[in-house]
Amino acid sequence: MPSCTTSTKSSASASTSTSAELRPVLVLALDGATFDVIRPMVAKGQLPNLGRWMKQGHSGGLASTTPPVTFPAWSSFMTGLTPAEHGIFDFTQKKAGEYRLRFINATNREGESIFGRVSRHGGSALVLGLPATHPPEEIDGLLVCGFDAPVSTGTDERSASDPDLYREIAAVAGPWMRPALNESAQADDFHERAIGTLLERIDLKRDFTLESLGRLRARNEGRLPDFMMVVFSESDTAGHHYWRDHDSRSPRHDASISATRRHALESVYQRLDRACGEIREAVGNDVLCVVLSDHGMGGASDKTVHLNRYLAECGLVVRSTGLGRYADRLARRLRDFALAHLPATIAQQIFRRARAAAAELESHARFGGFEWSRTQAFSEEANTNPGVWINLAGREAEGCVEPAGYEAVRDRVIEALLAWRLPSGGPVVSRALRREEVHPGRHIDRVPDIVVQLALDDGYGLSLVPTPWSEGGDQGAGIPSIRILEAEESGGGRGRGMNGTHRNEGIWISVGPGFEDRDAPRRLVEVAAWLASAMGLSWQRADDSDAGDAGRSVVEYDAEEEAMVAERLRALGYLE
Repeated sequence: MPSCTTSTKSSASASTSTSAELRPVLVLALDGATFDVIRPMVAKGQLPNLGRWMKQGHSGGLASTTPPVTFPAWSSFMTGLTPAEHGIFDFTQKKAGEYRLRFINATNREGESIFGRVSRHGGSALVLGLPATHPPEEIDGLLVCGFDAPVSTGTDERSASDPDLYREIAAVAGPWMRPALNESAQADDFHERAIGTLLERIDLKRDFTLESLGRLRARNEGRLPDFMMVVFSESDTAGHHYWRDHDSRSPRHDASISATRRHALESVYQRLDRACGEIREAVGNDVLCVVLSDHGMGGASDKTVHLNRYLAECGLVVRSTGLGRYADRLARRLRDFALAHLPATIAQQIFRRARAAAAELESHARFGGFEWSRTQAFSEEANTNPGVWINLAGREAEGCVEPAGYEAVRDRVIEALLAWRLPSGGPVVSRALRREEVHPGRHIDRVPDIVVQLALDDGYGLSLVPTPWSEGGDQGAGIPSIRILEAEESGGGRGRGMNGTHRNEGIWISVGPGFEDRDAPRRLVEVAAWLASAMGLSWQRADDSDAGDAGRSVVEYDAEEEAMVAERLRALGYLE
């Protein structure tokens, strides 16, 4: 089991800055927030704090990473490195030379975090709920990990850099993440109930933040932590589940929904606006404040796509013809039934008895049933990171494409992807690029050979979901590569995608002393250097050749932790 705290090594030369010289900064992170929701609400006076800060300070779009997904995006935020430099591209990573996956944690990330650098230079930090930080690094202050912490329910002291301090705060304010919300649940009243849970969680996270600030101030003779950050994930969750209710143009919209659901997304943004205002008031208006998101959000199309089924139609994927073609069926059905229909505590007990199989189950679900000796290209079918691998001989365990034919096969796949068409005649894929065109850097080997960007369908995002091979005949006969959802499926769920999907452009708002002294960053990867400059902290960006010097020793999840992370990601809808 990984230690709860690990040390951080430097990626930059020593600085002369000390805590007394650092200017404090407050970062309010609204995961998945978008100006497409904020600006109309500000115009109607519904977000008084964000509206006032936008008027007093600077606001603009903030480009995310490729892909615009939680783990790579927040990793780029905290290190100032691109995914190809820090090495994180998704929640999972294909094992080199194997048709298997492993789950990623913070020790797989290269590059020093900004809060680690603050601490190393004599400052203190408070970081709450930041994904891709488990196991927590040792800092002066408190780091509480995000949803990726391998804890069966919510968050506890194992998710904190200072377990004793965490327990002190939780004794007053309660644990950081509660109550639990199983987003895989398919109960008819899920959307009616979930909004209350989201609003309650925002209030509880606000309370935990205020108590944390008070405790750290008391420990430091009234001085604020130098780097303060709180991440609210509720904007992302609400965007995924209530976009169709908010957007009357959405092809998934249901005009008969209740007023509660119709206003759910706005209710979450309003509660976040209030929480952010109260936190900033506690910190003081004389402190630089930044509000940002890791990516944006938009509506989902009423169509799902099966990439491996399309590759099979093109003769690039070949399935086993015997019982092997059902390799993923039982594991998927048992897992999905438990997540969707059983109480969380019972489902966790069931999974706990089969923990060692977590990564194997996920690997079989994605890679089971292929006839590798005849499969030239294949996809993990991960909606979070669409791509295609070439089944290259000498690299893959059962590769059949000889190195001399690699580029020809890759060209063939790209041509096929760009020719894939929706029923309307529009493209399924807007871009299919060679990985070196998108991700030049030391970790290019972790990227599929072809990086795929799905097109928008009349402005709405297509959802990539795993091919349900067991529902078809030989080679998936009868399974369409593009499926139009039935009306009753439009809310989202297993095999349907979520009704709100990520967009590349997030938000940036800066207000308070010092915001006007420097141009606002336009990309998420530029934020760490911007914040360091605002704080008066030396920032030497680790280049591609020495980024690894900042890494911690890689600590793999044990079987139980890996399964807990898998359960959490499925419950959030990120794993099918």
